[in-house]
Amino acid sequence: MGLGGEVGAPHEVLEAWRAYDIRASVEKLVPWPVHFCNDATAAGGAELAFGSGARLRKFLYIFIATLIGGGVVLNGSLYPGRAGYAGAFGSILVPNASGNRPFQSLIRCASLYILENMMRSEGKDPSVLWRSPDDWSEAGSTLGGWIGQATDSLSVAIVSAISVIDFDAIVIDGAFPKSIRSAIVEQTREKFGRMETLGVAPVILLKV
Repeated sequence: MGLGGEVGAPHEVLEAWRAYDIRASVEKLVPWPVHFCNDATAAGGAELAFGSGARLRKFLYIFIATLIGGGVVLNGSLYPGRAGYAGAFGSILVPNASGNRPFQSLIRCASLYILENMMRSEGKDPSVLWRSPDDWSEAGSTLGGWIGQATDSLSVAIVSAISVIDFDAIVIDGAFPKSIRSAIVEQTREKFGRMETLGVAPVILLKV
């Protein structure tokens, strides 16, 4: 099932974007080579070039935005994968606390559109998340509930990720205030520390 309705995007708009050739449009505007990849992979490349790449050679970059995603860095290089979807962190299955299915994609419990929907259902205006990028105090207790839910699932997903690749670190970033980033990293680190990690190499969790 698609996410169009859940994130508030009309079907016709999503279909228009799927057919739109972004690379060709940008190539008409600039004289430089244009490379196309998904947003989370691109953000991972930026972190490699301008952030953690200076001290880490192998890490999983997690970016929490409207939809949570990620990027993989191996041996100091961004690894997009065969089809460009390596690091599709949001697709990892985690336990589903509610609903008919025992598992659900991480994208359905640790993305910002979930927080928006939670606020809307409680009669709050979710536009504050975009109008006030440095202050989400208006979200109130709803924000704390979302952070708890998101970090529960993040800790599980990270164990799955490091079971496949022994990353040096997990770097957590996102489209939210620094204080929220700190809270997410701290809670994820604490919950990850209580997870069963038999047979996997130790890993550190970092915030951008």
